[in-house]
Amino acid sequence: MHVFPATLAALFIVLSGPIAWSQTTDPFGPSPGAPADPFAPQPVRRPAKPQQAAPTQDPHNAVVQQAKKVLAEGRKPRTPKLVMHNAAEQRINAALDDQTTIQFIETPLAEAMQTLSAQHDIPIVIDHRALEEIGLDANAGTSIALTNVSLRSALRLMLRDLELTYLIKDEVMQITTVEAAEDNLIVEMYVLPANLAAKSNDVIKVLTATVVPDTWETLGGPSTAMAIDHVLVVSTTSDVHDRAERFLAMLIDKYGK
Repeated sequence: MHVFPATLAALFIVLSGPIAWSQTTDPFGPSPGAPADPFAPQPVRRPAKPQQAAPTQDPHNAVVQQAKKVLAEGRKPRTPKLVMHNAAEQRINAALDDQTTIQFIETPLAEAMQTLSAQHDIPIVIDHRALEEIGLDANAGTSIALTNVSLRSALRLMLRDLELTYLIKDEVMQITTVEAAEDNLIVEMYVLPANLAAKSNDVIKVLTATVVPDTWETLGGPSTAMAIDHVLVVSTTSDVHDRAERFLAMLIDKYGK
């Protein structure tokens, strides 16, 4: 068989050059720019892993820890009291912890209350009708000198000599008689830690035997205290609530878990 030189040259050119029929894309695939095949198998999408919810904090434990923190900082201990007052009454309650310095010498009660109202920026009114029932009026003189004591203590000492007390109601502080205050009892709720909640009856017995004992119904007084699960419900006067709050704060600090 004879192969002519011209034929060999042509064959060499074909083999050494780029292969014209080779393609970089799938000849059976879609054309560039063509829409995706709706019948083609779709990639499997794995469902996203659910995010683990952050652990919720026990609100009861949080307030107990806050009470302990306040004690450690040397401030007045706070019980885990559920806030039930409006903003105005909360501000008056907070002002009772403010320091005050007073000096009154036979100062009329009305004038003394005006001074304290201006110093601490809280509304104070006198219950004239209640005072009249015990033979007093707003001109009754008061004498007291105190330096750097809480407003709560100053009021308690000042009003005690006149057999009066204070009542926080209707967004003002009312200066009234003990009898009138007992006719307008205030309900507060306190959250007990788990270990004390299990002994709530014992907590109530100690509370009512320690804090102004004659004000509680066990001794014929108007005030009451009862437990519902971990909540201690107390109905008493503003002044007794202040004392009960401090007592419960110390109890929780010593024995609460």
